[in-house]
Amino acid sequence: MIATINRLRRALPALLAPLMLIGFTLQSQADVTFQSITSPGGIEAGMVEDYTVPIVTIAFAFEGGAAQDPDDKLGLASLMSSLFDEGAGDLDSNAFQTRLDDVGLEMGFSANFDSFTGFARMLADQRDDATELLALAVNEPRFDQSAIDRMRAQVLASIASRAQDPGYAAGRMWNEALFGDHPYARPLEGTATSLPGITADDLRRFHEALFARDNLKIGIVGALDAEAAGKLIDAIFGALPEAPQLSEIAPAQLSFGQSLAVDYPLPQTSINLAYPGIMESDPDYFAAYVLTEMLAGDSLLSELNREVREKRGLSYGVSGGLVNLDQADALTIGTSTRPD
Repeated sequence: MIATINRLRRALPALLAPLMLIGFTLQSQADVTFQSITSPGGIEAGMVEDYTVPIVTIAFAFEGGAAQDPDDKLGLASLMSSLFDEGAGDLDSNAFQTRLDDVGLEMGFSANFDSFTGFARMLADQRDDATELLALAVNEPRFDQSAIDRMRAQVLASIASRAQDPGYAAGRMWNEALFGDHPYARPLEGTATSLPGITADDLRRFHEALFARDNLKIGIVGALDAEAAGKLIDAIFGALPEAPQLSEIAPAQLSFGQSLAVDYPLPQTSINLAYPGIMESDPDYFAAYVLTEMLAGDSLLSELNREVREKRGLSYGVSGGLVNLDQADALTIGTSTRPD
């Protein structure tokens, strides 16, 4: 598939944004010991005990993301991800935000097609209070109507502003052509038609179906030992139901061999290509990974960069690589050049 478009590279949510679960930033000179731990409640996690700074960071992911959105509720997972700091338990939005500041808790949630992810960062000496507040958000989000309306309005405004963006239009065209009727073809953020139909009850049902212990992965790094980490995990996630209620998502059948174009009067034309990829479980995956990095990795020393940028001066650069989603695998390559 070749997509000749303007500014497409920043609008390919289904293929150009690889799944990121957990990333730890550690000092390069430190001795790092990775541990696999199991909480007293039986929840498994990976952790690094590190007292370099008095901070604890936890990252977690629930299997099942926007691909689980009902056909008439597109944007459900994405909208839900914006509401966890908008009130929980007995705390409305203002009270929750005040409490976040009081306990020194930084947290965030996001949804991609395959998972619903979250992170939290807290000071070690305020760990108990911060853990209690995070547990409240995870287990008892309020989904107040005023918060839903406010966050939905922001998404709708963003969708409206991108209506004239050729990159966004190209991304939609790319996904629909490549994935057909698979959930990966749908807009992650929803549409102007689907978002108004999402109710608080929809959000509550989705939260109950998705947030469970069996589809949960956790990583912790910071100033605490394994025993304390286990207690923290149970305090946050121990009360969740054991099993999620997820719909089965079929493997995507990617449609290659197409040429797509969005004509728009801009000084640069972006060219993106997609080819069949390779599963991460394939024995040849790492050989393929090295090959694609040599061919089109972000380094200016890749073969395509040397040919297209250095030798011919046709582009500022070429980038590409393997993309692996739960139900789709591809190799993508992209560049930009003058229309002539």
